[in-house]
Amino acid sequence: MSTTANYLKEIKVPQSYSEYYEELSKQVYKEFQAAADAKSTLLDSSGIIEPKIAFDLAERVAKMHDIDIATPLRELLDKTGKENAALIMSKEIALGKYLPPDSNLEERLDFAVRVGLAIVTEGVTIAPLQGISEIKIKNNKDGSEYLSVSIAGPMRSAGGTESAVTMLIADHVRNAVGLSKYQADCFDDETGRFVEELRIYESEAKQSFQFHVSDDDIKTVISNLPVELEGEGTDPVEVVNHRNMTRIKTDRVRGGALRVLNDGLIGRSKKLLKRIEKYNLEGWEWLNDVHGAVQTGESGDDASEKRMREVITGRSVLSMPNKIGGFRLRYGRACNTGFASVGLHPVIAEILDHTVAVGTQIKLDKPSKGATVGFVDSLETPIVRLKGGEVVKIRDTEHGIQIKNDIEKILHLGDILITFGDFLENNAELIPTPMVEEVWTEYLKPKLSEHDERLEFLTKTPSFVEAILLSKELKIPLHPKFLYYWDFITTDDLKQITNPVLKSETEVHYEISKKQILENLGIPHKVSNDKIIISGIDVQILNHLVFGNTLDFGISESVLELLTKSTGIAIKNKFSKSIGVRIGRPEKAAPRLMKPPVHVLFPVAEKGGITRDILKASAASESFFTNLNNRRCTNCNIPSIGIVCSKCGNKTTKFYICRICKDELETPHCEKCKRDANGFSYKQFPLRQNLIAAQEKLGIRVQQPFKGVDKLINQEKIPEPLEKGLIRQKFGLSVFKDGTVRFDATNSPLTHFKLSWIGTTIEQIIKLGYEKDIDGNPITNDEQLIELKMQDVIIPLESAEYLVNVSKYVDFELQKFFGKQPFYNIKNTQDLLGHLVIGLAPHTSVGITGRLIGYTKTHVCFASPIWHSAKRRDADGDADSVMLLLDALLNFSRQFLSDKIGGLMDAPLLIQPIVLPHEAQTQAHNFEVTKKFPLDFYESSFNHEKSGDIKNIETLAMRKDTGDENIFYDHFFTHNTTTLTTSKSRSAYSTLESMVDKLDLQIRNADIINAVETRDIVSYLISTHLIPDIMGNIRAYAKQKFRCTACGAKYRRMPLLQKCTCGHKLLQTITRPSIEKYLPLAKKLVIKYDVDPYLKGRIMTLSDEIELLFGKGDGSQQLLTDYVN
Repeated sequence: MSTTANYLKEIKVPQSYSEYYEELSKQVYKEFQAAADAKSTLLDSSGIIEPKIAFDLAERVAKMHDIDIATPLRELLDKTGKENAALIMSKEIALGKYLPPDSNLEERLDFAVRVGLAIVTEGVTIAPLQGISEIKIKNNKDGSEYLSVSIAGPMRSAGGTESAVTMLIADHVRNAVGLSKYQADCFDDETGRFVEELRIYESEAKQSFQFHVSDDDIKTVISNLPVELEGEGTDPVEVVNHRNMTRIKTDRVRGGALRVLNDGLIGRSKKLLKRIEKYNLEGWEWLNDVHGAVQTGESGDDASEKRMREVITGRSVLSMPNKIGGFRLRYGRACNTGFASVGLHPVIAEILDHTVAVGTQIKLDKPSKGATVGFVDSLETPIVRLKGGEVVKIRDTEHGIQIKNDIEKILHLGDILITFGDFLENNAELIPTPMVEEVWTEYLKPKLSEHDERLEFLTKTPSFVEAILLSKELKIPLHPKFLYYWDFITTDDLKQITNPVLKSETEVHYEISKKQILENLGIPHKVSNDKIIISGIDVQILNHLVFGNTLDFGISESVLELLTKSTGIAIKNKFSKSIGVRIGRPEKAAPRLMKPPVHVLFPVAEKGGITRDILKASAASESFFTNLNNRRCTNCNIPSIGIVCSKCGNKTTKFYICRICKDELETPHCEKCKRDANGFSYKQFPLRQNLIAAQEKLGIRVQQPFKGVDKLINQEKIPEPLEKGLIRQKFGLSVFKDGTVRFDATNSPLTHFKLSWIGTTIEQIIKLGYEKDIDGNPITNDEQLIELKMQDVIIPLESAEYLVNVSKYVDFELQKFFGKQPFYNIKNTQDLLGHLVIGLAPHTSVGITGRLIGYTKTHVCFASPIWHSAKRRDADGDADSVMLLLDALLNFSRQFLSDKIGGLMDAPLLIQPIVLPHEAQTQAHNFEVTKKFPLDFYESSFNHEKSGDIKNIETLAMRKDTGDENIFYDHFFTHNTTTLTTSKSRSAYSTLESMVDKLDLQIRNADIINAVETRDIVSYLISTHLIPDIMGNIRAYAKQKFRCTACGAKYRRMPLLQKCTCGHKLLQTITRPSIEKYLPLAKKLVIKYDVDPYLKGRIMTLSDEIELLFGKGDGSQQLLTDYVN
């Protein structure tokens, strides 16, 4: 195993990180040795450690594709960008370099395109291995040879732009070897086939693309592509008109190829043109004629508005775009936001009954589609109306909890903190900033000299009198603390509040009719005897801004202009834009389970019954038959699972059986029949004896049910040893399809932490290598803020408790099954600190090493954006798995995985010991690392400039370009927070049991939030969720299968015998209650909220259709058809 020094030669790495990386590598090596020692016993079904260690991008690509290019690729990457390196390396491979001399042209081109795509996708995704089905050289009608690239479903893991780059790489190597261009339509109407296919995929296959594209663009792309875009049939739906085509091998819809076309070549055409220009690729000028994505919803509405209308039952809408009282945009980030995570004040969760929690996914209208929630308690708090009519501004979270039950309406929700990096990642137009504290500070700063006494106001909030003086003396806007939402009222409204009923130095009284205006302004007040009473600082503000000056209503100016003109002080917008927010998926922290959960990968078929119980199967009869790998001990003459016989210890023999002549062979090919032989067979296996022997060896008594699988998905039908399942059952664990034990948690970013947040002691954190806080002071208390190292992770406490059991399972396995010394010796979660885990995203095949340093009572995995980026993830709401490193090294086997397309996804084929920030995705490099935004930035927002044109915000990309070592540290943030979580770690959607309860909360939230219109939400809910769900269930009922109550066998249609082959009764898999579960709810909603008559009609029609299908339910109204005949 290599040391880290070899991989850090060309990079400036701070000494602390050199030591950190070296320590991580040593720990990985230590665990690798422990696993290798255990594997050397050959007791397992695999005798080697299967995950390969890869330190950097070059090694990942080389080891993933078994090609010796790590050193030259590393040199290329040092000299050029990753895309240039991909083009150069793919060309060299296509010309025969790095491959055996006897490789033919088709093999060279296949390797070239796959390796090129692997470099572009950082060698992490499975797209190069299984997203490309095959690469062939074919003939045009004129006999010329061209290149064809066949795409499969896993190409989706590459992303839209990278999947389209596949075609650029393919064309580049085609040109290098002198092949002709692909000639579309020379045999059949292939452009027409793609048009028909794509529209079918959108409608009948019910698959959603990221963009909608025009037919003309489809025809332009297919007819001009220099390389053929082919694909595997991924959906059962077939085309109708363009069938039996000469060069297209299937009539089924080709989902992978369609995604490359729609979301890549057309949807990302503008991005592709930039890359084509940058890398001087010829022959793609026609891409300029492609109009690209048409991001529109129904009736031409903007896609973001359409996204806000896609309301799901039980998932609340918190803020509608451009509504009074919605979330106010605030630029910046806290230590726990950014990288597609946004900040809300924690009091929002408390007063909305925990509708949101840390890690809850939300859908936004700007600047991105989705994000997760982080809590930042330095943001603006909500303004609410209490049941007695009093309007108050919530002071803090504790105050919000105190008045929660008295809140009648949330008039203004407060801030939503969105990082500039999220705007930059989406190349979004900047939204004008409201006047907030940090903007005011930037106005003040240039007005002060070095020794000015007023410098204190850069960190201290002035009083109202001080604020007025500062504004007048320095000609700066009024401090935001003393601003109301003046832009929410008209000049007529302003005119109405210039004449109160009572005006004094201590109180201002208004008639009750002025309440709506005052609420829109956000002025706190009380209500007594039909009078509105304003007191305190608000009296001073009104006296100075409204009553103390003459307002000229004769000229047509805005409220802000009138106030500015009359006071001589710049009165700025306190609000800018209401950000649309609705709840998406709830946060997740749970063990990764197969469906149903399984203890061991051992096949029991129908003998185990519906629970797939191995104990039941072993007791059913003396003779147990199943499909198993062909391996036996010649000494004992019994079938075996392991490489050595568990009975005598001799090495077992692998054999093959010819599919035709049934001869037993030593090789996987039958020379007599000229056919491949099977490495498995349906045979008798002494299950009872093996189960008894396994229990005796481990000293464990099996408990019922001991769950296996119905059948093995791997090609060779290789099972796990039963001992592993017994140990998992002992510790309450379940196995995943690849032999590992995992825990899933939602991704969340974190750059800094306090010991009080993560439950780690000062002694423990110092032992883990942390010495100083962000101010350079020694760590002496648990409230100091400390910068998180890039590969240190903080997992949910629930996850830690689960991993403690996993460590006990691994130790027991090492000691009792392999006969080695235990490794972990862990008793509790505190003992787990400092141990290594790997993080793995479902669409990738590289496990990223992380070190545990603490736990939180949340349902998220906190880590640096760089660590999440190494998994090719951000924090937009997805959950990834965490597993102990030694478990993956010891128990993962590629042998257990399916050989079908997509079978290698979500498997730790490689393990990366160290993560370099230089290799992170662009999104992570867009992450800002500044303490303050300059005034120039805020002024740019007033001009709606494109985020990509902004160069005055420091990002990691800038640090990367300079080559400075501070890309590793000093990841500054703009907003502080004293907490990561709220009083509950789970959102209401996760804790409420029934859908009715969830809907009640959803409607209650809509009623209480000023920025949400309940009637609209109900209409969206019915049209986008309830009606499609009911209709889909009716369709599913017609296509349903039937399931046996005993053995679990499923039938496509009811057999003539009306029962299973085992003799037991068959049940429907879809029943009436499951179809109409939302129907009573929908009926209730359309009546109570007086929705559009069309929606009412749709619901009533569906109700009639269900009754025609099943007959009337109890208490149903009779139908006209009941009287026919």
